[in-house]
Amino acid sequence: MTGERCLTLVIGALGGEGGGVLADWIVATAHAAGLPVQATSIPGVAQRTGATTYYIELFPVRRDALGGRAPVMCLSPTPGQVDVLLYSELVETARAVQLGLVTQRTTVIASTHRVYLTAEKMHLGDGRFDADRALAAARGAAGRAILFDMEAETAAAGTVISAVMFGALVGAGALPLARADAEAAIRAGGRGTEASLRGFAAGHARARGETGADLPAARAQPAPPAVPPAARVAAAFPESVRDVVALGVERCVDFLDDAYAALYLDRLAPVLAADRAGGGGPMYMTTRETARFLALWMCYEDVARVADLKTRPQRFATIRRDAGIGDDEPIRVIEFFKPGYDEIADLLPEPLARRVRAFARRRGRAAIFERGIHVQSTAFFGYLQLRLLAALGRWRRRSSRYATEQQQIERWLAAIAAAGTPALATEIALTGRLIKGYSDTHARGKENFLRILGTVIEGDLVADAAERAIAVRRAREAALAAAEPGPLDAALAPYGVAPRAPKAVPITFHPRAARR
Repeated sequence: MTGERCLTLVIGALGGEGGGVLADWIVATAHAAGLPVQATSIPGVAQRTGATTYYIELFPVRRDALGGRAPVMCLSPTPGQVDVLLYSELVETARAVQLGLVTQRTTVIASTHRVYLTAEKMHLGDGRFDADRALAAARGAAGRAILFDMEAETAAAGTVISAVMFGALVGAGALPLARADAEAAIRAGGRGTEASLRGFAAGHARARGETGADLPAARAQPAPPAVPPAARVAAAFPESVRDVVALGVERCVDFLDDAYAALYLDRLAPVLAADRAGGGGPMYMTTRETARFLALWMCYEDVARVADLKTRPQRFATIRRDAGIGDDEPIRVIEFFKPGYDEIADLLPEPLARRVRAFARRRGRAAIFERGIHVQSTAFFGYLQLRLLAALGRWRRRSSRYATEQQQIERWLAAIAAAGTPALATEIALTGRLIKGYSDTHARGKENFLRILGTVIEGDLVADAAERAIAVRRAREAALAAAEPGPLDAALAPYGVAPRAPKAVPITFHPRAARR
């Protein structure tokens, strides 16, 4: 027994994935085998900036063989001393590799699916981390790597990902945990047992390299209903762009109505005609990219849209599914809002909107509630408040923002149609990528877009169409690279565009609070 040492396991799970339950299952399985075990956890943080980490040590000798002695165990992992790393998400696995937790002694068991970080979502361009780099890091650093899409197995089994992780851990055989004891630990939980056992069996089979033919039957997942494209889409658009255009039509109908979808198709018709005239090729890239970004732009996210999306039944169903909450169990969802005066003005007719914005300038404040407000969307009054706010979307055509957005959309489409060459038209269409997000993110992207549109696209700074296409691409890529104006200023400087003037920050004075 002198050569025995504690075996170490690090678990990483995101919020709602059942990481605590998984740790409890592992501890219960070790206890059933009579092995000394200890578990600790380090909570993660909110808004998808990290994972909760669980650390488990177990001694591979039964207690009754220790003669009354007990091993001394650590409370946290030590780099270079981890035997098994069990993670539910790919980039979190890469973080663990970066921290030195993975070495040639480590068996890495991880999911290959992605749950995007807040930093990835906030990026003006494509801020996603390169998944191939994460996979290469895990495979290169580990002595053994078991990597598969646990999210897909979770959905097929109708359970939560912790059950699949548990099955993969036991199936890998890296720790002395018996399958019978593990399944008994799941049954002892008493809730969602059958679904958890299905997920366990799926993970166990994947870790052992089995086909999964002998797995218990998974709960049937309903296929999404097929939505046939509008007859106009099939008749007027080439096959290579119909899928994107059909989705755009569906989105516009959902945002406003059928008439708005008809306007979407009317706007695409001149672009398609110019694309055909210029020999757009079989893929019709200019039309395809214009259709994609036009739909996103026309269905912009205002306060009414956000309130509508947050109160849809399918959203609550998704929250229940992702968190593993049954239909008969209570759920409480708290929404955080920090509405600004501009967002309220966007919903108002132009005369009222000007007054609201003037009032905000006099006060020197952008947000109405500096600390934000919390609304419980699963409570009656909270849900009613959001639905009343969502109902304002019916009058969207009369709002100040609707008029502004439509004017800018027409300006963008006119530039695409007048480009003259397919290459330049496609580059101008791709600038629609800058129009994205909500609130401050949208404002930054829109400002960059209008700056590019008003200089290298509509101006005469670059006469040659090929050179103008290059200038537009460089400016767009610079704007997507960072939120700060520096990269875009540098990209526009060779064409004689002056750098953006720094914005004035108002200084407000508040009366001193009275002393008590």
